[in-house]
Amino acid sequence: MVYLGIWAGVKAREHTTPSGAPLSVAHGYNSSASVVNAIFLMINMFGINTLRASRVSLKIPAIHYTVFTLVGFTYGPQQATVEHARRFTKELLYAFLTGQAISTGVALLIIPVSSRKVFFGGVIGFLQSCRGLLKTQLAFVRALEQSKMCDPRRTDHSIADTADEERIQLDQRASFDKKLTALKTASAGILLQGAKLREDVIFAKRETAYGNLTGKDIHQIYQFLRDIMIPISGLSTIGDIAERMGQESNLPSPSPRTDIQGTSQDERKEWFEMIDTMHGSFDHIIQVLDESILHILISLGFMPTPPAKPEDVEKGPADPRPGQPGFGDFLQQKIEGFREQRSTDLRLWAEEKGLTSVFQTTTKHFTSLPTEAKPKGLSPEVSAREVLASKRLHVILYMEYLLYSVSMAILKLVWFAETKSSDGTFDKKRVIVPKLKTLVKWVRGLINGEDTDPTANVDHSAGAEPVYLGDSFQAPRDPEHLPPKTRWQVMGNYIRVIPRFLGSDAVRFGVRVTIAVMSIAVMCYVRQTHRFFVRQRVVWCLIMIAIGMNPSSGSAVFILAGNLVVTFTGMIGAYINWYVVNQKTAGVIVLFPFFLMFYFYFVAKFPRFLIPIVAGCLAHVLIIVGYELQVRVIGLEVATATGQPYYPTYKLAPYRLLTVGAGVIVAYIWTIFPVPITEASVLRRDLGGSLFMLAKYLSSVTAMVDLRLSDEGGDASLASSPCRRLEKLMRKFLEKEIVLLNSMRQNLGFVPWEPKVGGDFPTKIYTALVEEVQNVTNYLTIIAYASESFPGARAKSPWLAQFASHRGSSDHESHKVTTLLALLSASLTNGHALPPFLQVPTGFRISDELTGDGGTVLDLRNLNEPGFRAIAVIEVAQRCVVGSVERIVDLVRELVGELDFSYSVGNPSGSSSFLGNGADGKKRVD
Repeated sequence: MVYLGIWAGVKAREHTTPSGAPLSVAHGYNSSASVVNAIFLMINMFGINTLRASRVSLKIPAIHYTVFTLVGFTYGPQQATVEHARRFTKELLYAFLTGQAISTGVALLIIPVSSRKVFFGGVIGFLQSCRGLLKTQLAFVRALEQSKMCDPRRTDHSIADTADEERIQLDQRASFDKKLTALKTASAGILLQGAKLREDVIFAKRETAYGNLTGKDIHQIYQFLRDIMIPISGLSTIGDIAERMGQESNLPSPSPRTDIQGTSQDERKEWFEMIDTMHGSFDHIIQVLDESILHILISLGFMPTPPAKPEDVEKGPADPRPGQPGFGDFLQQKIEGFREQRSTDLRLWAEEKGLTSVFQTTTKHFTSLPTEAKPKGLSPEVSAREVLASKRLHVILYMEYLLYSVSMAILKLVWFAETKSSDGTFDKKRVIVPKLKTLVKWVRGLINGEDTDPTANVDHSAGAEPVYLGDSFQAPRDPEHLPPKTRWQVMGNYIRVIPRFLGSDAVRFGVRVTIAVMSIAVMCYVRQTHRFFVRQRVVWCLIMIAIGMNPSSGSAVFILAGNLVVTFTGMIGAYINWYVVNQKTAGVIVLFPFFLMFYFYFVAKFPRFLIPIVAGCLAHVLIIVGYELQVRVIGLEVATATGQPYYPTYKLAPYRLLTVGAGVIVAYIWTIFPVPITEASVLRRDLGGSLFMLAKYLSSVTAMVDLRLSDEGGDASLASSPCRRLEKLMRKFLEKEIVLLNSMRQNLGFVPWEPKVGGDFPTKIYTALVEEVQNVTNYLTIIAYASESFPGARAKSPWLAQFASHRGSSDHESHKVTTLLALLSASLTNGHALPPFLQVPTGFRISDELTGDGGTVLDLRNLNEPGFRAIAVIEVAQRCVVGSVERIVDLVRELVGELDFSYSVGNPSGSSSFLGNGADGKKRVD
C-alpha cells in the first residue's frame, strides 16, 4: 500500500510538472503528489483502525502497520521519482523486517519460551493454586462457626449485653471476613489462571515441538483442569451462601413463650457439632488431595521425584507416597471412605436431633404454607428448628458435593498422569507435529470466525424420531425482514451486511482516528507548513494520535496521563543514559539495555500500560540510539539530508516530549469531540447485554437439567444429539458472559478517569450489579455441573428416575426468571422505566415441581443414592439465584425508575393510586 500510494503520487507529480522545469520545482513541493498521499493515508488509517476496533487480537500488528504507513505517506510527497520511491519503500520495509527478524531470532535462540512451555507453566501454577485454595477452604470451614448462619435470628443487641461480648462479636466478625476475603481472592486467582490456560492451550496444540506430550495429551490435560476448576472455584460461594442465610428475613420465628436465649444456644451448639465433625473429615481428605496434586506434578515430569524415605518395618507397609505406583488406587479408597464417613456422620447427627424427615419438610416450604396445610403435631419451635436445620444441612451437602467433585476430578487427572508415566511417554522425546484437523480448524476459524451456525430447527438423527429444537438454536430473527425465500432475497441479505458494517462502532472509531490524524497530518500536505512538519518531526505526533486513541473517553484520559508521564520518564532516562557516561558511545550502549529491561519489566508486569510504556521507551530509543548514535555513524551531512536539522540531546528530548504530548492531547480531543463515547454509556450497554446473555444462559441451563433428568437428551457422544448441541450453546453463552463481565470490570476501573459533567456516576450501584451478575453466573454454572452426574446416576440406581417421575410440568418458575432478566436487559439498555409490580418467582427450586407423595424421595435415608447430593446442590444454588435476581431488580429499579403514577399527601409510604399501587418511595443509594 505504501509503495502504491507513493508511486501514484510520483505519477501525479509527473503529470502536473511542466517539462523542462528546474530541479527545485521538479523535486520540490507538489500539491498533486501531496493530495494523492493524503488520500492513501486516510484510506489506510480508516481501514486499519476499523480492523483494530473490531479485532482486538490484532492490536500489535495494527500498531506496526500504522507506524509503517504514517512514516511512508508523510515522507512520500518528497519522493520525486519512481526510483526514489522504490528505494525509500525498500529501506523502510527492510528496517521493519530487520527489527522483526532480530526479535524472532532472539525469541527462538536466546532463552526460547515455546507456547507449550507457557502452557505447562500455567498448569503448574494452576495446580499449585489449587493446593492453596483447598487449604484456604479448610480454614474457612472452621470460620463458619463465626458467621451469621450460626444463628440468623439473633441480633447484635439481643446477645451483646456487655461491652466485652460486643467486642468478641466484632473480633469474630473481623476474623470471618478476613478468611472469606482470602477464599474469594484465591478463587478469583484460580479463575484467572483458568482463563489464561484456555488461551494458551490453543497455541500449544498448534505448535510443532520436540517433546513428550502430543497435542491430544495437552488437550486432555486442559479438559481435566477445567473439570477441577468449576467445583473448586465454586467453593468460594459458600461464604456468600452463609451471608444470605444470615440476612434472610422469612425464617420462622419461635413462639414468644419460648426461651429465646436457650433455644439460640441449643441451635448454635448443634451447628458447632456439625462443623467440628465436618472439619475433621475435610482436613483429612484435603491433606490427601494436596499429596495427589504433588503426585500429578511428579508423574507428568513437572517436578523432580522426591527421595524415598526408609520404611519402618515394625509399622508394616506404608501408604503410597506422591510419585510412587499405586497412588491412584490409594486416592480412590480415601475418597470412598470420605463419602461413607460423611454419610454416616450426617445420619447420626440427624437421628440425634430427630430430623430424619427434614428434607421432606423443606420441600413443602413449611414457612410459606397456610396454617391449615402445615403438619399437625409440630409446635412452632420444632418446625422453626427443622427449617433452619434443613437449610444448614443443604449447605453442608453443598460443600461436601463440591469437595467430592474436586476429589473425583483430581482422581481422573491422577490416573491420566500415571498412565502417561507408565506407557513410556516420558522415556524418549520425539518431534510432535499438529494434526491436520487442528490446522484445518485453525484456518477455518480465521476465515469464517464461528464454525457453527445451525440453519434448521429439526434434527433427524439416524434411527431416531425427529427432534424439534427451539428458536435459540437458529440465528437471531430480524424484526424488519421475514426469512428469505428466493435467491434474490438471499443475495439481498448479504448486501445488507454492508450498511450494517458501515454503521458499526468499529467504523465510527475508524472515522474518529482518521479525522484526528488528518487534523495534524494536513500540515504535511500544505505548502506553507510542509517544511515545518518535516523539520520538527511532527510525524511522531501522528503516531501517538493513531496508537493512543481509544473508543471511550475514560480510557482516553488514562492513556493521556500515562503517555505524558511515561514519555517524560523516558526523556529523563535518555538524559541519564547519555550524560552519565559523558556521551561516550561505548558507555551509552552498555547502559542502554538496563533501561530497556526496566521499561519492559513493567510491560510484562502490567500489560494494561503497554501503550504508555512503549511510548516512553520509543522516546528513549529514538533520542539515543535512533538519532544521536546514528549521526555519529553516518555523519551530520547525511543525517540532515532529509531536511531535519540536527539537535543535541538536551534540545532534542524536549522537542520529542512536546510532539508526543501534542499527539496524545489531540487524540483525547477527538475522543470526546463531537460526541464523547463515555465509559458510563459503554458500561450500561454491556450490563444490559450481560443481563440478556444471562437470560439465555439461565434458559439453556434449565433446559439442560430437564434433559438430563428426563434422559431425553440422546447420546452425548453424538455431535447431532440435542444434549450435545445444547451443551455447546450453553458453553458459548457462558464464555460470552465471562467476556462481558471482564469488560465491565475494566470499564468500572476507567470510570473515575472520566471528566465529571453533571451528577456523579452511580458507581456503587453498577458495581453491585456486576457482582450480582457474577453470582448468578457462578450458581448457574454449578447447577449445570451438578446435573452432569445425572446420566451416570440413572445407570447406577433407580432413585433419580423415581425423582424425575414425580416431577410435574417442566414449564416451571425458572422461565419467569428468564423473562424477568430479559425485561431488565431491555429496560437498562434503552433507559426505560421498569413496569410496575415486578416480582421475582419465589418457587424457583427443583423440588417445588414434585407432585403427590414425591417429597418422600428426598428423605434423608436416600442420602447415599446417586444424584441425591446433586439435587441438594441444585436446590441451594437455585435459592441463591433467586436472591441475586431480587437484588438485580432492586438495583435496576434504582437506576431507571418504575412506572408509578401514585400520589401521596404528607406521607410517601401511604401512596395511593387508581389501582391501589401503594408503592413505597425509595431513596437512591449512591
